[in-house]
Amino acid sequence: MDSEGKKMWGTAASASAVGIEIAVAIGLGYFGGQYLDRKLGVAPWLTWVGFAAGVGASIKALIRVVRSYNKSLEQDEPPDQK
Repeated sequence: MDSEGKKMWGTAASASAVGIEIAVAIGLGYFGGQYLDRKLGVAPWLTWVGFAAGVGASIKALIRVVRSYNKSLEQDEPPDQK
């Protein structure tokens, strides 16, 4: 497999991994908050806090992947021809 094909598969793997990471982060935050709500009797506050923390972790993961992708594009860009 040539280097361009490897790069394409690496990008695809990174994008699919971030999708799974988003789902897991939001799910853990939400269900962890529900569990703590039942234990402490403060429903629905910790569910909302857990959900918000999961969304925040998801946004952070998306930003990480976008920065990595942009950095790889900058490295592949040929120098300007003048």
